[in-house]
Amino acid sequence: MQNYQMWLNEKQKRDILKYINERRGQHMITMYCMIIIAVIFNLINFFDMKYTKLGIIYNSNLVSYWVISTVMALVMFLQGIGKIFGKNSDYDCIKKDHYTLNMRKFAEKKPDSGKHPYFVDDFYGNTYQCINFLDWKHAHNGDMLICIELKNGQKYAILQKVMLEK
Repeated sequence: MQNYQMWLNEKQKRDILKYINERRGQHMITMYCMIIIAVIFNLINFFDMKYTKLGIIYNSNLVSYWVISTVMALVMFLQGIGKIFGKNSDYDCIKKDHYTLNMRKFAEKKPDSGKHPYFVDDFYGNTYQCINFLDWKHAHNGDMLICIELKNGQKYAILQKVMLEK
């Protein structure tokens, strides 16, 4: 059994990137939709405005919708930058190999919430997100975890599979 590893292998890296993408997907889709809606309302406002001697008149309902969608898109962008996407996000840290790996013994599972994320603890009391439900489900005391600590402080774990040599 391998008890030391410097970098994630290609399959492990692909699995954790897939997990991170699935977790951030809803935020990204919602943010993109808010940006598209804001642009559409902005274009409608631009073509719907009327010029008078007193200035430009806008449809107040459309302006309200544009302001709301723009503020929501901006808030989602600011909430996500560096956490969900962009530099120093989990995805960025894995892609650029900004992490450390440790082999730790599994200690316990956190209670099942019925959905991701599933958490596990090592013998040192550190808590990690288990990226695979089956890893969480089949982990037993003393099993080895590949513990991934990202540069941004997030922690993930993969149950190390025991390979039997023939």
